[in-house]
Amino acid sequence: MTRYTQKSFTGGELSPALYSRNDLAKYAIGLKTLKNGFVRAEGSVSNRAGLEMVCEVKNSENPVRLIPFSFNTEQTYVIELGNKYARFIKNGSQITEVDDLEAVKPVEIETPYSSDDLYEIKYAQNADVLTLCHNKYSPCELSRLSHTSWNLKDITFKPAIEAPGNITAKWTGGSEGITTYKYVITSVKKDTYEESNRSEIVSVKGELEAYWGTTEYITINFDGVENAAEYNVYKCVNGVFGYVGTTSETTFTDDKIEPDLSSTAPIYTNPFENDNNPACVNYFQQRKVFACLKNSPQQLVASQTSTNNNFNISRPLSASDSINITLSEREVNEIRHILAMNDLILLTSGAEWKLNGSDGAFTASSSLVASPQSFYGCSHVAPIVSGNMILFVQSGGSVVRDLGYTYVSDSYDGEELSIFANHLFEGKQVIDMAYSKEPYRILWCVMSDGTLNAITYNKKQEVAGWHKHETKGKFEAVAVVREGCEDVPYFVVKRHINGKTKRFIERMASRYVEKTSDGVFLDCCLRYNGSPIQVIKGLEHLEGEIINVLADSNLEENLLVTDGSVTLSSPASKIVAGLPYEFVMETLNLEGENTHGLIKIINSIDITVDKSREDFFVSGTKGDIVQNARSLDSINNSDYLYSGTIPLYSFTDYTKEATVCVKQIYPFPLTISAVSIDITMGDGNV
Repeated sequence: MTRYTQKSFTGGELSPALYSRNDLAKYAIGLKTLKNGFVRAEGSVSNRAGLEMVCEVKNSENPVRLIPFSFNTEQTYVIELGNKYARFIKNGSQITEVDDLEAVKPVEIETPYSSDDLYEIKYAQNADVLTLCHNKYSPCELSRLSHTSWNLKDITFKPAIEAPGNITAKWTGGSEGITTYKYVITSVKKDTYEESNRSEIVSVKGELEAYWGTTEYITINFDGVENAAEYNVYKCVNGVFGYVGTTSETTFTDDKIEPDLSSTAPIYTNPFENDNNPACVNYFQQRKVFACLKNSPQQLVASQTSTNNNFNISRPLSASDSINITLSEREVNEIRHILAMNDLILLTSGAEWKLNGSDGAFTASSSLVASPQSFYGCSHVAPIVSGNMILFVQSGGSVVRDLGYTYVSDSYDGEELSIFANHLFEGKQVIDMAYSKEPYRILWCVMSDGTLNAITYNKKQEVAGWHKHETKGKFEAVAVVREGCEDVPYFVVKRHINGKTKRFIERMASRYVEKTSDGVFLDCCLRYNGSPIQVIKGLEHLEGEIINVLADSNLEENLLVTDGSVTLSSPASKIVAGLPYEFVMETLNLEGENTHGLIKIINSIDITVDKSREDFFVSGTKGDIVQNARSLDSINNSDYLYSGTIPLYSFTDYTKEATVCVKQIYPFPLTISAVSIDITMGDGNV
């Protein structure tokens, strides 16, 4: 008799191609199946939390996308971006307002985006402004003016302050050797010190400077500009306007000042004119960066330093000027994503690049160097930054990779994260992705077939375990925002309810559970906490469905929703009502160094659990299912959660592939820390 113990499951679900590879280190910490559960970084496995109903989308016939909006960790929203509209969600509730007829309706704004284009929109946020980009549309800024007031407008690419107007110039002096002098003025904005475009040129005739005496000069006057801290004055020399001085007043005196031609008046540029729209956007080193212009997919442009929409330059270039660069490579691979790391990382359809100045400074006056790091290519799915690693979907859509800086090689390198679980990706693609940093570090990947793959990822601790998730419907979109102390995933789920197709936005509940009645382990569910009730109303979204209810930590099963309600067997004050789902965790085949092909029989099993309800199920190799017995503590207190080791005895027959499969079909918490098995092996046939 041999005893096998598995104390860690951080390898997650592994591909069937690895079932005989017990020589791999990953085999000892892997699983054959992990459905509707997740790997914890410390090694245990828990069943996932349920999905709470938030709202139905505006029109269930059309797909929608979810986009996170985070002003800070306390003020976070989820944007429902649909066909030509946007709606808003906060803390699990749709934001509403009362109209002129005193009717409550969702806060909604009009957008130009059609359903077909939603998933190629790229975005970046700065404070209360979210910038949205797509080659088919002018770049837009979505601003939150208040909790119920939002505004979407096209971006005007110019400085944030206007140039002075009504400029006049007057010569004071003699009339010997008359020539023409030309000037332009710019405004400098308070706080940011952003400089405006140059003003209209003003001309004045005066003596040649060689004849100027001490009492001869040119006086320039102009109108003041709101929010201007000061004004810069430039004078023309051979067609170039060089700097001659700064004034905080609306007048300036040129008493034979020599222009500085190393500092010249700004030259207005707008790289997006004539519908040359950018496809992606981000921020890097105090600049707003756009890339993949419609007419030049390998081009990148960055705003002036500390500005958002100012792309002016000067001659010669100064360090703070706008930056414009085009990647040079054999194939025309469009830039799909921009990420700010130590360097500016560009993910294209065919390669991964880093971009920075040769001296480490990203400036217009330095020599910028773009270097390819690898040649995998990236899909349109937005990449994620986890710590100092980038997680992205390879261009074909069915491979997930990471990418991070390597000090030894001074370059960016990474690994294929999906290689040991590629069965979860075969024949389908990742269509949306989001990352929950806290508390479990899970990357959620929505697949094209409506399933949900996820990986618990912690590079430092070498944790990379995949798990799959299913519901009575299809997952279509995901976004994650911080709410309280947790990063909360929101999903769009397409369900077939009462003969109709419905698209619901559903929010994953917290997995932090101290007692049974705290748990939410049902999907598309609603919660109630108040005075005892027996009739649960408000379930119209589940009309005609068979649901389960957790009522004061007791389960009531197979209730038919009729007229939006169900009736409990007795009143309860703490209720969760929704669709059931099944958690499955199955170990890999129990194999030693040379045991493949030998018959085996499991004699006993010890399962160590943590804060779990004890009535779960264990299936044997012949398909038998045993429900674990509950302790007296649990029987006497339905809220009680058990931590410890539970013994189970033989219910299996001889087999060549011995596994242990644990199932939880009830809406109760279950966390498995270890599985220990006594097994006997023989030489006969099954």
